[in-house]
Amino acid sequence: MSEEHERPLRREDLAFFGRIGADVSHEMRNVLSIVGEHAGLLDDLLEMATRRKPLDTERVKKIAASIARQVQKGTGILDRFNTFAHAADEPSVSFDLTTLTGNMAALAQRRVALAGGRLDTNLPREALPIRGNPFNVQHALFTALTLILESADAGTTITINLVTHASRAEITVTGETGDAHDELSGRLDPLTTLVNDLGGSVDASSANGTATVTMTIPVE
Repeated sequence: MSEEHERPLRREDLAFFGRIGADVSHEMRNVLSIVGEHAGLLDDLLEMATRRKPLDTERVKKIAASIARQVQKGTGILDRFNTFAHAADEPSVSFDLTTLTGNMAALAQRRVALAGGRLDTNLPREALPIRGNPFNVQHALFTALTLILESADAGTTITINLVTHASRAEITVTGETGDAHDELSGRLDPLTTLVNDLGGSVDASSANGTATVTMTIPVE
């Protein structure tokens, strides 16, 4: 790969990493904010108890349970981000494409929700071993999702499907565009570059009120 070709890709990779990092930091801020509010409520209840007022133990239990749920939520967010970040460790490794796709979808949920949409997945129940660059796969999936999100109607459901055919895997992202016609093919260059580097190909269409991007990558 030439230096002129590599530099724009590196900038796009860093921008992608930054966008995911920003989304995760916002989610963690929300988690910590809720935990902080609950900690304040516990302080208030304990302060009342020191003044010989009855301690509402049921309320304390509910607050503690809510804090535990937020800790579990925050741990899940950080676990997903940790998996995402470590995908950049090596350019070629063996990994589970099913898990990676589900993880990337979870990280993208906030971005879709902010656009007023919903993100669903149809993934295989079994693991799909594949060898390649997991970071580039995540970047390609996020880029395809962004393309569909930009074309889709507000409030639409965007779906990520993963299927396998012999020696290749197909990741398809779809969303409803209503009566609007958005020519996706004119905006595919960044995604095509990413998928080509994976040894795969991209196909896109916008017809009958549905926008579709399909990425086909080899399964070694």
